[in-house]
Amino acid sequence: MTRLWLFVAALLAVMPAPADAQARRTQPRQPRIEVGVGAGTLGGLSLGERDASLKSNSTTAAPFRLFATDTNLDPAAGLEVRLGYRTTRRLTVEGTLALARPTLMSSLSADAEGAAPVDATTTLTEYVITGGALWKLSVNPRRRWTPFVSGGAGVARHVHDGQTLIESGVDSYVGGGILYSLKQRVGLRFDGRAHFLNGGIAEGEGVSPRGAAAGSVFVLF
Repeated sequence: MTRLWLFVAALLAVMPAPADAQARRTQPRQPRIEVGVGAGTLGGLSLGERDASLKSNSTTAAPFRLFATDTNLDPAAGLEVRLGYRTTRRLTVEGTLALARPTLMSSLSADAEGAAPVDATTTLTEYVITGGALWKLSVNPRRRWTPFVSGGAGVARHVHDGQTLIESGVDSYVGGGILYSLKQRVGLRFDGRAHFLNGGIAEGEGVSPRGAAAGSVFVLF
């Protein structure tokens, strides 16, 4: 009789375990993949002043300056596509592709023959491909607004019209912004970033800074 009661007690003790395991299995999966599409503005770049000169065959004579140039990359509106993966509640790793069509303008002056100053312009296609990370400063589920900081690096490629010249440089950025939840899996994102271009179209100018701002819609899967 004692053995029977021990068997019943053991059976009652283990019966809730499958139910608990089933409850854990039926909990909804947290979405981790984030896809975003948006638009924004890429800031301009100052590419410096340079002289177009003729070099003398003499080792002592100074070069003869033909004219001077002052070159700038104008600000431009652009599109961006982003793919991210939420590794934790706070941390998201992400990759971004931004596309814009800025104008490259060179102002020519101080012509050796006295010609009037003139501006030469051409339109470029700019691709900026970066990988980085986003860190949420708050994870309170009752707040619809979530501030964040971000940073990363990648490649900036400038393609001249007709693809006659392609220039590539290293682009790094730091920034921050706000995430705003519209629904459980849909939201808005507002970014402000400082980009730093080294090489490529800014070759010889060291690290060239510029700003960027963007807004996008994101969906979680």
